[in-house]
This record gives sequence, C-alpha cells and structure tokens, in this order.
Amino acid sequence: MTYFFGHRAEWHLFANFFLGLTISFPLCAQTTLDLDEFNAAYFQYGEMKQANPEVAKEAARRAYELGKELFGAETERSAMLAINYATMLENESDTRIYLDEAVTTYQSIFGFGSEEMIDPLMRLGRALGDQSQWDLSEEYYNRALELSRLHLGLGSDKVGVIELELGALKLRVGALDRAWAHLQEAKKVLSTHTDLASRSGLNRANLLIGEYHLARQDFRRAISPLLTSLKEFNRYPSADITVRNHIALIKAYENLQESERATPHCLAIGSTRRLIVDENLRPVFKVPLYDINLENTIRVNFTVNAEGYVTDPHIFSDIEDEALRKTVTNTILSFRFAPRFVEGNFVDSPDQYYDFR
Repeated sequence: MTYFFGHRAEWHLFANFFLGLTISFPLCAQTTLDLDEFNAAYFQYGEMKQANPEVAKEAARRAYELGKELFGAETERSAMLAINYATMLENESDTRIYLDEAVTTYQSIFGFGSEEMIDPLMRLGRALGDQSQWDLSEEYYNRALELSRLHLGLGSDKVGVIELELGALKLRVGALDRAWAHLQEAKKVLSTHTDLASRSGLNRANLLIGEYHLARQDFRRAISPLLTSLKEFNRYPSADITVRNHIALIKAYENLQESERATPHCLAIGSTRRLIVDENLRPVFKVPLYDINLENTIRVNFTVNAEGYVTDPHIFSDIEDEALRKTVTNTILSFRFAPRFVEGNFVDSPDQYYDFR
C-alpha cells in the first residue's frame, strides 16, 4: 500500500481503466459520444481536484451521472464515482447521501459484512481523510477494521494497515492518546509481517510515532523512531515523505539545542532541491514570536549560509521598540533552512527575507 506517497497515480490508473472500456465491447455512436464525455469529465475532476475544487465538483457530478448511465447504477464503478462526488461536497448531510448510496451498492455486489467489503470501506476512509472529513473517515475505517478482524484475524497485515491509517488520522486532529493506541497496535501487527507493503507500513508507523513524540514535545524520544524510518526512506531522497522525515528530525534536534546534529538533515533536503537563481528560501524550522501581537508585518533580511544557518540579520521594517527589535533578531537567528546546492556544492544565499505577520 502506498498511501503516504499520494493518490495521483491511483486516479490515473482508474481513469485509464475506464478509457480501456472503449475497446472492451461494441458501442453505438451515441454511447461512444457519452463515453468520451464521461472520460473528459473524469479527467477534469482529477486535474482540478486541488487547483479548482468548484470546477472539480461539477466535473465529478457529471462523471457520476454519466457513469451510472454507461455502466449501470448497481456497479462498483458507479459506487466509486459516487464516492468521488461525495468527497467534493461541503455539506455533511449531502455527502452522506452519496456515501450511503456507494456503500449500499457495494453491499449488493459483495454482500453485507463480507470480506470483500473491506477494501471499499478503506477507500471511503482514505477519500474522506483526503478531504479533511475526519469523523466520516474514522467511521468507515472502523467498519473496515471490524470486518478485517472478523474475517482475517487480529494479526493480519490489513488490520495493521487500518490501525496505521486511524493513527495517522487521530494524530492529524490532535487526539494524541487515541493516535498512540492505534500506532502502537499498527507497529505490533506490521512487525510480524515481512511483505513489502507491511515493511513500508512499519516505516511509516515509525515516522508517525516520532511525530507523535514531537506533538508531545518529547523531543528526545522522537529521535530514535525517526532515525529508524529514515534509514528506509533515504532510498528515495527526493520523496516528500523523506523530506518530511528530515524536517521532523530537524525540529527534534533544534528544540534540544543540538543544531549541529540538525545540519546534515538541512543539507540532505538542500541537495534534492532545484531552485531558481533568485528564489527566496523557505525555513525548514522556525519558531514564532512568542507572546507578541504584531500590528504590522515585520520584514527581516539575512543571509542563509552553506549549512542552513541565518547570518547577518537586518530588520527592514521601522521598529522603535528596541526590545521588540532584539526579540525579532534572536528569533530569526534560530531559524534553519535547507541551503542552496549549486554544481555539487552548498553555497551561501544572501538577500533572503522572512516576514513576521
């Protein structure tokens, strides 16, 4: 399972599956035109899902309605299209109408409470989580977990994966105690399996356990699981999850005032980034201006040196309060950056800036 690497590949595979239908069975001219319209709507939904949700929602509606006509209302394909449309709706009651329709369709195909219902319920949980509909996502994951335990046993790899997804979900919403329980169970189960998917899940569990300790501000305890997950993720140095792992370690070390140990992780991120000449660097670790309410934006100019430290800070904004000026200066000096990597070397980046708002 590659949930943590994103879902773009997943919907492209799904779309290609539909496109293959054009050669799977004879179609009359009108049906061919309908299928072309369906494919156009489905691709627009996928392409605009992040960029323009309103356009994506309308495209999802068209694909859903056309799909029911083309493939039949009581088909797995139509159920998946209902889920796509449901997750684009803002109103929870409207969302549930289409989700209930999808579940009813799945149950008519696979049978109520059957093992085959596990994967559709997991897809529902994942799709709802992607749309930040946490309560509904948890509901469907829990139903999938119940069926997995019933049909596959408490120690099955699928139980471990679902526990992992529930742990990730609860961590995102700040329910730390419940996150910990799910993550510990996921790690226990997945560590008993040797298949590639379980090993990948175990790596992600270690990352999430490290992030759990960061959320608890137990920075020392975060380091061991984060280093364990990084050993595997380092095989994909440019992957988002690897960068996320490095950033978590930077946060742990910086909060422990062990900046030198954070430096290799700043460099690792910098070596994978291809920046344009004048691009302003963004911090990989920052701290807020504690207990200060700013009336106006304060811009600070500085240099990021070849190890990702801030040097030569200069406050560009007009500040008469000397104490505030000192606080802003000290705060920016605690930031860390992934330094610029040019022709095989890390280099200083002058003329950088950051706005405290």
